[in-house]
This record gives sequence, structure tokens and C-alpha cells, in this order.
Amino acid sequence: MDQTQSYDDSSPYITYQGDWDIQKSSDPFLGRYKNSTFHSTTNDGDTAVIVFVGTDIQVFGANRPNHGFLSGLIDGGEKQYMNGTARDPELYQEILFEAHGLENKTHTVVMTNEPFYDTSGGGIWLDIDFFSVNGTPIASSSSSSSAQSSGSQGNSMAYTGTVSLQTVPPSGVEEYHLVAASPTAVQLAVSVAPSLLNNQRPVTDKIANSSAASLQLNTHIGLLVGLVLVYTFWGQLRRSIN
Repeated sequence: MDQTQSYDDSSPYITYQGDWDIQKSSDPFLGRYKNSTFHSTTNDGDTAVIVFVGTDIQVFGANRPNHGFLSGLIDGGEKQYMNGTARDPELYQEILFEAHGLENKTHTVVMTNEPFYDTSGGGIWLDIDFFSVNGTPIASSSSSSSAQSSGSQGNSMAYTGTVSLQTVPPSGVEEYHLVAASPTAVQLAVSVAPSLLNNQRPVTDKIANSSAASLQLNTHIGLLVGLVLVYTFWGQLRRSIN
């Protein structure tokens, strides 16, 4: 790699996702790391993401007895797996992933802890020491701002489809629904019962008329019964007087 620049694990150009920790001062081999610093994790699936514009990249870390398998990929491509275990001697500032001869544009590298991909390594640790690029790294804050900006634009897009809202219609109306034919036009479509369109009385009116007629008939019968009772009582009263 020509004209490369190296960046430490604590630089803003690495985005750590998951439960990562920094170096321990009690580590007897801390001095073998670049600048005596590193980030490490033991969780399966934890990632370290590097975004840069350029043509080459190398990611460095350690191979130690308690380390396991890891993977690296670039631009969503196929994962490249590596056994990070090493004994007698342990290896430091080793290349964990690299890519060269890339198109000079924005690239994204994802390093992942994969201890259960192959347990033959025996360990579960992954550490990131530093990385080098032939190009320009992009700070994670810039990447986040760009992503938020894209997300805001996406959320502001207008819906241009058709929306239908249906519920139980009121009496005399078969159905009604709200129709949005465009983002700026809303229409209320109502379907009326054919009996109303033809100036015919709906069934409810017929039921009401039938109830009224029944009530009137009952009233007449009541009057007749009352007259009969009065006439009968009057006749009995006259006979008792005579």
C-alpha cells in the first residue's frame, strides 16, 4: 500500500457495535499493541465498522490463545473468515483483514467476532488494534449524520396510493369509505340504498306504518269493549231500581 495512513483503535473512524471494552492496564502484553491500546469483545456478532474513501485498507489486531474465529467483509460482499488463535508465540499487530486495488470511492468494512463459526480455535476474544488506508477515512459521526439525513428525506415522502377506510354504515346507507386518490385530494364516497334513490320508502318506514296501524286498531277495539261494559252496567242498574 502506497501513501497509507494508520489510525488507532480509539480514533473516531471506527464504529464499535455491541459490548466492546478497551485495554486493561494489567495486560502483561499491552506494550506489544500499537500505542499500547486496543478494543476487544467476547460477544458473538459484535462488529467494528470502518468507512473510507480510497483504494486499499488493512485492519490489524492480535492472535492470542484466548482468541477465536473472526470475519471481515467489504461493501456487503462475502465474509472472509480467519482463526485468530495463536500460541507460542502470540502474534501482535497482525493483519486480520485486507483489501487492495479497490475503485477509488466510498467503501465500508465490517469486522465481526465469530467464535461459534468454528469452535476449534478454543477462544472467544477479538481485538482491534489499528487500521491503515490508502485514502481518507470517514468519521462515524459524519456517517451517522448522513444516514439520519437520508432517513429524514425518506420519512417526508408523500404517499400516492389509494386508501380505503370502511366501517358499519348508518341506516339507509349501504356503505361509505374514505378514498385518497392523490396526496392533495380526499373524497368521501357514499353508497345510498337503491330504495332511497328510487324515491321509495325504506323498509324501516314500512315497519313504522305497520306499527301505527296496529295501534289504531287496538284503540278502536278498546273503545267498543268500554261501550259494551257501560251498556251492561246501565241495564243491571235499571233492573235493580225497578
